Amino acid sequence: MQYNESFLKGSIPKALIKFAIPLMIANILQILYTTVDMYIVGQFAETADVSAVATAGMVMTCITFAISGFAMGVSVLVGQYAGAKKPDEISKVVGSGILLYIILAIVITVPVVLLARPIVGLLNAPMEAVQQTYEYLVICASGLVFIMGYNFVCSIMRGMGNSKAPMLFIAVSSVINIVGDIILVSVFHMGAAGAALATVASQAVSFIVALIYFKVKGAGFTLHRGDIRLNPTYLKQIVKIGAPIALQEFLVNLSFVLITGIINGMGVGASAASGIVEKAFMFSCIPIMAFSSAVASMSSHNIGAGQPERAVKAMWTGISICLVVTVLFNILTFFRGDLVISIFSNDPDVIENGRLYIKSYAFDQIGLSFVFIMNGYFNSCGHSVFTMAHSLITTFALRVPLVILFSKMAGATLLHIGIAAPISSLASIIICVVFLIHQKKKREAEALQA
Repeated sequence: MQYNESFLKGSIPKALIKFAIPLMIANILQILYTTVDMYIVGQFAETADVSAVATAGMVMTCITFAISGFAMGVSVLVGQYAGAKKPDEISKVVGSGILLYIILAIVITVPVVLLARPIVGLLNAPMEAVQQTYEYLVICASGLVFIMGYNFVCSIMRGMGNSKAPMLFIAVSSVINIVGDIILVSVFHMGAAGAALATVASQAVSFIVALIYFKVKGAGFTLHRGDIRLNPTYLKQIVKIGAPIALQEFLVNLSFVLITGIINGMGVGASAASGIVEKAFMFSCIPIMAFSSAVASMSSHNIGAGQPERAVKAMWTGISICLVVTVLFNILTFFRGDLVISIFSNDPDVIENGRLYIKSYAFDQIGLSFVFIMNGYFNSCGHSVFTMAHSLITTFALRVPLVILFSKMAGATLLHIGIAAPISSLASIIICVVFLIHQKKKREAEALQA
């Protein structure tokens, strides 16, 4: 694996697009195999199974995003040292990260499996879907070690500027998941439990393939046995960047779980519709997520190479591209969201609830094009505490309270619930722009003093 020199010189749009395309394909495949769960369960099982996949899936998404936060800490540091051409420092970061992830795997998996029943109770799962939700959660949580291992290996590769290998891993996983879903859900009629088993099996294979690739192809640095230890210096750096991102992702996604609990109280139709819309929304966010990762990787390289202004230009370029590519989906979801929902369910109640809920997400897309890309840039600069702070403030001071308020209105629908999302995103944009201006003035002042 070679260093990505295009991050440090040449056309910024070209470098971002080249790096983001494999990420988009990987994201499409990753979301596809979770969406296939929803589709096949919706076609060959009961509405209660769809609700179970949607509800327990939110918990797993919450955990997965938290794991990705620590992975971002590794990726940013690897990117900065790659930009500075310091392979020995990269190996020390990776060595500390390996042991950190082993510890996290144990700390997260055991409590989730043991406390699955109480967690399902807190989610307010519809009565007819409680057992299915429990089974799905326990099975998926048991495979967390594979999710964590995959995320760790991919964080190293993305930090080095390689986005193609993760795309390969997820392609293998997607094929296995789809085949597993078809066999376990549509043939053996195992419902949500079958979808969970297929998901865990696909993640396990993906992790194994990643390890084999890493061993055969190398990584642009040499990992010595002595590097695999909890080095306080590098562990501190990983945690300093990754912990705030992990906490942010966990709590923000926890807020989505709380919102799901509120929606579950509106009936099984609303619950299923909410899960479907979340899956559809994840598809629409693919360009945003890909360019956010691309900007984070490119910016971290340039920060390490002492080119902060190029990092800022990468951020604005990423935002511009995202705004352009999300327009068509926004138009479709706002005017004909029912077409999207009907792909996953034939239930008229689910389609109507989903049509209302997805309208609000069309507006939120615009806001997230700014927020996600800015967060990627800020994280690459080491300002992960700020990204955590503004995300938690807007989520828990605005979005969650507004959802609770709107849900208590007479005649409240999922349209009212969904409006809270774009309001929260707008507040985040304002906070990010203010912080960006502050950081620019700070750099200018430091330059004058030098």
